[in-house]
Amino acid sequence: MRKIAPNFKEKYGPWAVIAGASDGTGRAFTYRVAATGINCIIIARRGEVLEELAQEIRSQYDVECMPAAIDLSTSDAFEKTLEAVGSREVGLFVSNAGSDPNGSHFLDKDIQPWMDLVNRNVVTNMRCVHHFGSLMRHRRKGGLLLVGSAAGYGGSRFMAVYSATSLEVSCRWGF
Repeated sequence: MRKIAPNFKEKYGPWAVIAGASDGTGRAFTYRVAATGINCIIIARRGEVLEELAQEIRSQYDVECMPAAIDLSTSDAFEKTLEAVGSREVGLFVSNAGSDPNGSHFLDKDIQPWMDLVNRNVVTNMRCVHHFGSLMRHRRKGGLLLVGSAAGYGGSRFMAVYSATSLEVSCRWGF
């Protein structure tokens, strides 16, 4: 497959982190970013799925693609993300991870699944945006793409916490 947007790599830099890359929109972002010639660090919980995607990306595009199986709902997800990135210059951060696996009323579940949801959708995301955004601002180069859910605008009685955590996303910044 041919590469697109030859100046994309100049604008954003050599590496992208794509969180929530294992399927759907995140997977599509991975293909799109790789097609521009940017190397990818792909993050999601399912390591086997990520490894298959990384192999597909490497075989179709002349880029590096590193899978990192990280559960973004855990309290150490940010640290694990930084460990996976290492000293690489990340010029694009795509936050596409977010979900509500609970599907219940707030008081019908223990608090921990709700804390996991807030960690995944807000805390880990916020820490990554702050970290990578600060480096991009310093370099005056890079971009942040945060993907949200329409649930933040309408809500649902079975998705109260998810709806609340969906509003802080849905934006894009470039430096």
